[in-house]
Amino acid sequence: MPYKKLPMTNPSIAGELTIFLSSTIGDYGFDDLKEERPNFRREVQDVLFKKAECWCSLSEDWMGGYDATVQKCRERVHQSGGFILLMGYWYGSIPPGNDKSITHLEFEWALEKWKGDPYPKLAVLKPKPGKKADDVLKALADPLLPKVQEELELHALRLAKFHAQVDDKHTEWRTIMMFEDVHDLREDALVIVNHWRGYTPLAAAQKKVDMPTAEDEPLLREDQLGKLGRRVQHEAIKKIFSGLAAYPDVPAVAILVNGDKNEGQRAFVAYVQGSLLKNHHPKRKIGRLPPGSNTVQALVAWVAGTLGLENVSGVDTPQALAEHVVGELKHQQLYFVIDRLRADYAGGFPAFQQFIWEPFWTRLKALRGQQQIVNRLVAIVTDYSGDASSWADVAMDAKPGVPLDFSKLIVAPRLVDIDESDLYEWFDEHEVPDSPLGHRKDLAQRALMDEESGEFDGTPLHVFERLKGERLWPEGDYS
Repeated sequence: MPYKKLPMTNPSIAGELTIFLSSTIGDYGFDDLKEERPNFRREVQDVLFKKAECWCSLSEDWMGGYDATVQKCRERVHQSGGFILLMGYWYGSIPPGNDKSITHLEFEWALEKWKGDPYPKLAVLKPKPGKKADDVLKALADPLLPKVQEELELHALRLAKFHAQVDDKHTEWRTIMMFEDVHDLREDALVIVNHWRGYTPLAAAQKKVDMPTAEDEPLLREDQLGKLGRRVQHEAIKKIFSGLAAYPDVPAVAILVNGDKNEGQRAFVAYVQGSLLKNHHPKRKIGRLPPGSNTVQALVAWVAGTLGLENVSGVDTPQALAEHVVGELKHQQLYFVIDRLRADYAGGFPAFQQFIWEPFWTRLKALRGQQQIVNRLVAIVTDYSGDASSWADVAMDAKPGVPLDFSKLIVAPRLVDIDESDLYEWFDEHEVPDSPLGHRKDLAQRALMDEESGEFDGTPLHVFERLKGERLWPEGDYS
């Protein structure tokens, strides 16, 4: 597919929205007419120009003389009315005299511009792992990566720190959108900018703009679904946490949540977050390790960012991480979640336990004991393979009468399929009425039946999808 430069000029209409599109150019701006690969930057520029009627600033289009590029970028960010960052697998070029890439600097300038703004016009988009855009961007980044191993590891560390900073959920606006292909990216960009321009449900309600009506039915929350059929697992983890009273010197515990694919691991963890970890900090969405986190240094940087620790520049070992964590434990309990650890971290659970968790836990134990600190840290890691052999040597089950070694991962009971009795118990807990008589039984059967095959299917993710399409409460109260 050929891509041409758009004949665009800066808009002259007062108040027109100007978008600064930030990304690395070698991958996102790939432009070779011989290749069947999209130029993602041009696609975003095209949809915003044609459908949002706004100016989208691309650095490759800037005209000028012998300018100071870094200063010019900073000025353009501060002059913009909105900032969209596209992130991938290439960290980007580092200007002379700097230790961060120009893309990384642009993001920090955007934070600087909108600092203190409750509704900043910033957005971050990443390719969804395993989808078409993800594969394309990996392939485009590959020839750009350093060939020398030491430089490659340094690149991975820089990229991981950048992702950790961007993925920081301390403030509500840092929500990252995931796109599957170039068409998905175009739609996301259009939705974002239209929202910034005032095309919101509130504006529609005030009849300032015409908006499509939302669905009448609200969706069930992830944590509500995660409670379905999970009493055994929840009670087991609760018992592990309460049992820590018998081990006052234990500084932290890592729980392994496991099951086959589609067993609802993420939803269950969301349930645990909202119940057993409700008094832990920080409050954040469940995330996955960013690309390039396959080194100890990169993973340490990601955990530090996830925990919201301050002044962690240069922290690149588990022991150094422990020294920062212990200071925060003086004030509050902490937790972090690594979703799909086996899939995203080279070496999986054995590498995580040996090179991250055990040295971190040992150092944290020594530091916490010296200062007589009460608070602890909880880590949750998930696996979707159902293969216990992948953690057999570095994890242990919580069995009655068997002392736990908390320097290892503690395995929660395996997540399994949902059955009819699970649904009835869940209906009771959420006060789903059995009116008209037999309503609950009909709901349970529809939730557990595959319409196409007519066979029983208690796979949690499939059950969740069927329940979302049902009216569980006559008034639609999903509270």
